[in-house]
Amino acid sequence: MNAVVLLSTRRLPPTYFDQVREDLGDQNITIDVVGWVAPSAWVADKVNTFTLIGPGRMPAQPAPEPEPAVEASDEAPDAVIAPEAVAAPETVVADEAKIAPAAAEVAAAGSSSAAPSAAAPTAAPAAAKPRPTGAKRVVKAVEWRARKARKVAGRMLPKAIKASAPVKFLRGQRATNDLGKNYWERVLSRRDVMATIDKADVVVALDAGAIWAGWNLGQRKASTPVVLGLPAARREFDQLKAPAGNG
Repeated sequence: MNAVVLLSTRRLPPTYFDQVREDLGDQNITIDVVGWVAPSAWVADKVNTFTLIGPGRMPAQPAPEPEPAVEASDEAPDAVIAPEAVAAPETVVADEAKIAPAAAEVAAAGSSSAAPSAAAPTAAPAAAKPRPTGAKRVVKAVEWRARKARKVAGRMLPKAIKASAPVKFLRGQRATNDLGKNYWERVLSRRDVMATIDKADVVVALDAGAIWAGWNLGQRKASTPVVLGLPAARREFDQLKAPAGNG
């Protein structure tokens, strides 16, 4: 069984590893990933190992789906009412005759004893904060204009500069270089990562941030192909399979 190590600085979805197996032409291939960022979801069922060497944490395993509830097939029996619990019609009429006068007396007593409540005094509105006058007013105005000028200057000029193609290119190159160096330093400092790479048949740098690590690994491990991208990895695996097929 062939083994491949993927070097990545981007967030990979679980479905990506299905595409890797399809592009490499081997569904039984062993995939180990050295990632700078965690995958977008749980990938333990997609890869052999996923070693996170950058910031963040790995996604938690999803909770298992609850089993469907079993519905009872038998209906509950109707409630049985004891004959002695049912009141006779004449008893109900007598009780209603007793309740009606009592309710009228209670209503009359409540209406006579009710008195209009006194209106609660309302709180006085808070006094408005006095505005600055004289020299304080001039100082406040100058400070406000200075803050506004700084906001306008910081919003207009940098935006025009940042939108230019040369600045975008230089910033992108600098960010990629910094990420590439940090990624390689982390790979080199992890014994478990280097041990995984030593067992690989092919090492693949998937993106620009992993190129520097791939180049350094290629200088250190001449016996293991280190390539950029899956098409180049496919050619290496085809060459590994070729001697067995010709024999």
